[in-house]
Amino acid sequence: MKNIVISGYYGFNNLGDEAVLAGISSLLKRKREDLKITVLSAEPEQTADRYGLNAVSRTSVVQILAALAEADLFISGGGSLLQDVTGSFSVPYYLGLAWLARLQGTKTVYYAQGAGPLNKKWSQLLTAFSLNRFELLGVRDQGSQNLLQEIGVKKEIELTVDPVFALYDPLNNLKQQIKGKIEVGISVRPWSVDYISELAAALNQFAEGKKVKFIIFPMHQGSDEESSLQLQKKLKAEAEICALPPVPGEALKVFSQLDLFVGVRLHSLIFALLNQIPLLALSYDPKIEGLLSELDYLPLIKLEDLKADQAAAELENIFAARYSLRKKIKGFIKLKKAGAEDFAELVLEEVDTCES
Repeated sequence: MKNIVISGYYGFNNLGDEAVLAGISSLLKRKREDLKITVLSAEPEQTADRYGLNAVSRTSVVQILAALAEADLFISGGGSLLQDVTGSFSVPYYLGLAWLARLQGTKTVYYAQGAGPLNKKWSQLLTAFSLNRFELLGVRDQGSQNLLQEIGVKKEIELTVDPVFALYDPLNNLKQQIKGKIEVGISVRPWSVDYISELAAALNQFAEGKKVKFIIFPMHQGSDEESSLQLQKKLKAEAEICALPPVPGEALKVFSQLDLFVGVRLHSLIFALLNQIPLLALSYDPKIEGLLSELDYLPLIKLEDLKADQAAAELENIFAARYSLRKKIKGFIKLKKAGAEDFAELVLEEVDTCES
């Protein structure tokens, strides 16, 4: 039996990161049922129970070293772990774990991550020095590949896809029910730009003369609720805040009956795409542009440029074209799921070359 240890932002009630873990683990276990996977988590008991995997505390050096001592492969990712915008801890923490693995002779894989922003010189140097010593590097978008090459990563970098696309299930995309209202899903998050009022004005403008119901989804429990409530109070049409199930597969199904989606968080947008929902992306980070770079038929507005009239017009456009857009999105998702499968095969090839 081969042992894999996975490190990421797991156990923090962030549904996007939980979906990343679900995508990686389901891909690997579907292809190799006998794999033993151990996750480094902030809530190891919860993670173990939710995914049927082993889990240890991400802050216990003793437990981490014990897991790595048995590991054949160490996976860093997915998500956007190597960035220095939210603090200076992420880069040394996640790369430090990889070095602990290497010191024990364990192979390391950078799994379909988004890289950056990396604004500090020491972050760039440490990242390049470390990633050049990984066995396999995979990034989820072209911008991340370009950034890593610019800061000095010489090793080949595979351009792959976010592992959440592995959760695509066409059975969740059956014909929508006939409803008396247009259901618009929304995901917002706190950010340095004050955009809630402008977004509310756009949504109110779109809802004029229509029967619309707005459903707001806090994707990161404990973080997104306040912004969601602020938006709800400013909306004139019916609006509710919907607490999503903590299990990614169940949360995905909640999106299935939406007609449109407006999202700030990356994985809220991917959840919408997995359900073939036409969307308006609001970008606070280059990773959003990375996702939309292959979807030129869907609109994107940067948060700092958000204006009510433009956003309302974009919503009108995608609503008018929603049936043709759903067909285009379906083809895109199929390609992305195949890409996720292909990268998992590369990871398993690394596992197969490990000495037992």
